[in-house]
Amino acid sequence: MSGGPDAPGRAVSGGPGGPDPAGAPPPGTARVVLVHGAWHRGSSWAPVTAALERSGVPVSAPDLPADSGGYEDQVAAVLAAAGAGAAARPGPAGGPDAAAGSDPAGEPVVLVGHSLGGLAATVAAARLGAARVRALVLVAALVPEPGRPQLERLRSEGDLMVPGYDDGIRRGDGPVTFWPDAATVAAGLYRGVADELAARTGAAGEQLVAEAADRLRPQDWSLLREPCPIEEWPAVRTVSVICADDRVVDPAGGRREAARVGAELVELPGGHFPMLTRPAALAGLLADLAVGTALPARS
Repeated sequence: MSGGPDAPGRAVSGGPGGPDPAGAPPPGTARVVLVHGAWHRGSSWAPVTAALERSGVPVSAPDLPADSGGYEDQVAAVLAAAGAGAAARPGPAGGPDAAAGSDPAGEPVVLVGHSLGGLAATVAAARLGAARVRALVLVAALVPEPGRPQLERLRSEGDLMVPGYDDGIRRGDGPVTFWPDAATVAAGLYRGVADELAARTGAAGEQLVAEAADRLRPQDWSLLREPCPIEEWPAVRTVSVICADDRVVDPAGGRREAARVGAELVELPGGHFPMLTRPAALAGLLADLAVGTALPARS
């Protein structure tokens, strides 16, 4: 298959059974819910959101609460964007509680978690269940282990993160961190992104990174200290998108995590922010999943 310049050997959009670029998706197309990572907002997904909307794929990109970082607050925001709200409360085994009023016949969704957003997206997938979740997509994401605090894993498993991504970060009150200025962001969290943008598109990469840095906000990290509030991995299709040159979430650790949870593996070239550097490729993948198209076979 062929696609745009950032499609790694797969169609960006369209194709048999895929969404119509003119904006007429097949009946039953799932809503794509885009869950942002630490310090960010839903607007960080803007290039992917725009590409999906052009294809007629329904999409939501909520702002997660940055000043109240526990699992329940984060997951509630994802569920609300998926049209479930507080209805999908955990049942006895951490799955959806039918008595709580969740609607298994509701709109299908593709839940997409980037970076830290992978934790909340996974729990939301468990709460909604296979009747609602067409796919859980983890993009350069932290992958939770049911019942275990993620902070414990980060301290004991050295290949989950790439050292240096948080150089220059400042600490606020309580479990809160923030970035002091755009230059520190460019040298840490977004290192290499400006060069990637300039090399691929000729865009003013430094300016785009500075604009992204201006939209960052303080991040509460309470979620990392809490045990993941599900007892088993959600019984939904899981796709893990590994960014080969990721300088935040270690690609080697990400591949191991994908194998641990039985995820289908998709690899993209480039760094930690494909929604900025490769939005067409990422949107094409998500659009395929929204309409239920099988992914290309990969070795």
